[in-house]
Amino acid sequence: MHHSTNNKTQRLQKWFDARPNWDHASYGEFMHIGANQTIFRIALQDQDVNNETKVLDTACAVGGNARWMASLFGCEVHGNDIDEEALEVARDLAEIENISHLCNFVNAPVENLPFKDKTFDMVITTDVFDVVEVKRVLKSGGFFIVVSLFEDPKVTPMQLAEGWGLELEVSLDVTDLASAFNRAKETEARLLHESKMIDARELIEIMNKSVAPYKRGSRHYIMRLRKS
Repeated sequence: MHHSTNNKTQRLQKWFDARPNWDHASYGEFMHIGANQTIFRIALQDQDVNNETKVLDTACAVGGNARWMASLFGCEVHGNDIDEEALEVARDLAEIENISHLCNFVNAPVENLPFKDKTFDMVITTDVFDVVEVKRVLKSGGFFIVVSLFEDPKVTPMQLAEGWGLELEVSLDVTDLASAFNRAKETEARLLHESKMIDARELIEIMNKSVAPYKRGSRHYIMRLRKS
């Protein structure tokens, strides 16, 4: 892979331009990941994350959150997903960003993580995870940071934390922010459909996932939980 273009954004755009069928990766890279990183900063603001911190991004897709942390903190990051094509994208983009030496992306389900017990200082994810496996691979005193959609508005972060056997340190309702980004997703999906980059079925699927939960009263929370 050539690295003649120094500007990261231009390199990323060149990568996507060379792969016109990978529009859903572009979608996740520039919209969904941007929302997550804004929200994750809230949970990380008083954390000492450095080049000795070992992080797992579970259900990582194209690895946007993992790569963001590697770039920002210089920490070792691992990501797992069951979509090998997405993982290949994650590896390619890590190489473009000159952080491949910090990144390890593996094909594995969230229910069966290929890591030893107490491996990670921090596990991060958006919605998709297995709490038993998260607790297993997390070190004592380690943090689980999750952006999660609460479909039942009666359920609270504290109730979930107690059920998971983890200590809730930070909980913030980020529904307004998440909803704004999801509305932007819907707008982008409409543009992709008008450009014939996605079909009507995919457009409807994106719209249902983006906006419908909020119409039902669902709430989005960022939580930082600690394993004792």
